[in-house]
Amino acid sequence: MSNGGLLEKAMAQQPDQEVSEVIEAEITPPYLSPAISSSEARNPLFVGIGLGVLGLLLSWIFALPNIQSAYAFTGLIPVAILGGSFYVVWISIDRKMVGVLAVVYLLMAASPFIASSVSTSSITVVESTLSPDSTEITLKIRQSGGFMSSSIDTADVSISFDGSEVWSNNANFTIDREDGYGKYGQLTLTVSDFYSGNAVSGQEYVVTVNAGGSGDSHTLASSLLIRTVDDAQNEADGYMGTGADCDSNTENCVIGIILTSWIGYQAVGNNKPGGMPFADYNVTATLMEGSEVAVQYPIITVQNGQASWDDSNGDYGSGSAIVGDFGSDLPLDGSLSAPEFDRMYIPTDDFQSAGEYGCYSFVVEVSQSAPWTAPLIVTDTTYYEYDKTGDTESWNLVNSC
Repeated sequence: MSNGGLLEKAMAQQPDQEVSEVIEAEITPPYLSPAISSSEARNPLFVGIGLGVLGLLLSWIFALPNIQSAYAFTGLIPVAILGGSFYVVWISIDRKMVGVLAVVYLLMAASPFIASSVSTSSITVVESTLSPDSTEITLKIRQSGGFMSSSIDTADVSISFDGSEVWSNNANFTIDREDGYGKYGQLTLTVSDFYSGNAVSGQEYVVTVNAGGSGDSHTLASSLLIRTVDDAQNEADGYMGTGADCDSNTENCVIGIILTSWIGYQAVGNNKPGGMPFADYNVTATLMEGSEVAVQYPIITVQNGQASWDDSNGDYGSGSAIVGDFGSDLPLDGSLSAPEFDRMYIPTDDFQSAGEYGCYSFVVEVSQSAPWTAPLIVTDTTYYEYDKTGDTESWNLVNSC
């Protein structure tokens, strides 16, 4: 056997080039990769962290009071993004860290809203009430948050009607009252300052209050702001008597007239006008016999739903009535009772005219002063034929005289 083992013979047979390549490969330093490779960039952990940063930025933006006031639902967007980020990070790390991770994400989600509530405040108009004389509306305004915000001492107030601004003012305002629900302030509005027409048919009064860097809008109740009379109807019913109530040559006769008017805002179709319990207006009612005055009713003044007139010692009812609460009817009573109608009638013997057979007209005119006034005086006229057939008198509604 020759010198050297089999291993030595095998090595001796390898080319020198191959040996050098092996040695060179063993001493070549490893390749240093970049800090984050493209594959690592697609790692769920980095995706989750990116979503977390985005959610945190959006939460600070959407926590701004002006955005929260107008678009409160936007606060859900960063919450949803942070929730997705939490899930992605959670599945990418040691599950033992889930408690710490949850606390971190809760702080991230809540921190902008906590900071905003401490440093800024918001106001809310919670209700509006009408004064007993219906001349003023008082707003109750609450303030929330803002433990470190500056105090409120003024407010910018504007009112729009049917989408257009009709009044604005800067008023003194402080949160200086307290009830069972917390602190609040009040602002008083004079209705005549901003009234521009009836709040009907979708035409609303909206008051906007800005104070302490925050604002809120409130729609005033339409029922409080129907003040302009735009419709009137009337009726003169004949009150019938029989036998001894009549003259010797009649068996059934007209012994008096029951006068009624309906005053308010225009209703649909031929319905009676709608009631106006807070309106102010004056009413003139006249029953004419041809061209002569048969009954000139005293001028009626209505203020805040309370009607009053000179009763002339009982010749014209009680001299007062409540109108508008349960309809628009305004009874024009006389001196004698008609129990079956629960009314008082005006006897024909009290007519200023002759009271003969023929055509009569009943005219009701309604007027108002600014700012309640309509463009024209509202008026309504009805016509009646006073007649006799045989021994029976009649009083019938007709189209004209």
